[in-house]
Formats: sequence, C-alpha cells, structure tokens
Amino acid sequence: MKRSTVIFLAVALAQLGVPAWMIVQHERVLHEGEVFKFRTAPIDPRDPFRGEYVILNFDASSGSWPDPHPIPDHMTDQIPYGQQRSFALLSVSDTSGYAIITGLVAEEPTSGAYITVTHYGDLGSMVERVELPFERFYLQEGDGATTESMMMAEMVDGEIRQPLPAFALVRVFHGRAVIEDLIIGGRSIHEWLNEQ
Repeated sequence: MKRSTVIFLAVALAQLGVPAWMIVQHERVLHEGEVFKFRTAPIDPRDPFRGEYVILNFDASSGSWPDPHPIPDHMTDQIPYGQQRSFALLSVSDTSGYAIITGLVAEEPTSGAYITVTHYGDLGSMVERVELPFERFYLQEGDGATTESMMMAEMVDGEIRQPLPAFALVRVFHGRAVIEDLIIGGRSIHEWLNEQ
C-alpha cells in the first residue's frame, strides 16, 4: 500500500475514533454514574450548529469554598487572577435531597462522588461560584421556549405566578457528569412536551 493511502486511512480512523470515544464515555456515565438532583432555573438560547437548548442555572454552583489553589504570600504579585480547574466534592443535602458541593480540591479524588469544575481564583481567596460541566440541556427544535415558560415566573392577573419546582437528574462517574433528565413539577420534561 502506498504511504499516502496509509496516512489517509490513519487520519480517517482518528477522525471517526475521537467522536466515537466521546460517545462511549457519555454513555458510560449515563449507565454507570451515580444519580444526583441539582436544583435549577433556566435561560433559553439557541445554537445554530447544535440546536435548541436550555442553559440551566444551578443552585449548587454558588457557595463559599476555600480556593484549593493557594498562592504563597511571596508570589501574590506574580500570579494574575485567572481560571482554575478543580474537583468539586458532591454530597446530598439531608434537608432538601438536592446535590451540594461540600468542597473544592486541587487533586483528583480517589473515592466518593466528584465532578471537574472551573472557577476564577483570586490569589487564594474564597471561591463563590463554579462553572459546572453540564449547564446545557438540549431539546427538540421548538421545545426551548415551552420549557423556559414552564420554569419562569410570570404575571397573571396582576399577580406573580411562581414556576413549578425544577431540577436536573445528573449522572456522575469518575469526575464526568451527564444530564439524564430535566424534572419540572415532579415530571420529566419529555412528558410535559408530549402533552403540548
């Protein structure tokens, strides 16, 4: 076989292999991951390339945790404010049953439930917000606006109608996380949308 043919086949296999591996990892999290409920509220944008989705704003992403990337006092003038990657330790709140972040660590844990998050460090201070790796929930075209309206407060006859409580069922496995379903008022979003 010609060298150019071998190179072409290798590149083609790599281009097919990378997406296939990503799909396998995603499915593994869905099948083997531990389930956590994350309380949420939505924002509804569109992505022209990937479709319609709801950005979910999770209560668990806000808190107050010591920055796991301490900066020595003698170096504070040399290291700028910047994005950090950490591992968020997960637990379930005894009072609400929803997932909470109990702390941030710099090294990947060897046990327990955790997810990889990013945050902005400010020279060893407290971290008050993290970016969770599962903030988008993709929907069928046209379902984003319906989902958003179900989850947002609205004015009805001069009174504010509160939305139904909502949370995302998230599977967590070895630091990876995948949203399995969006639950509104105790029912799957798919049940609600099928009734529309």
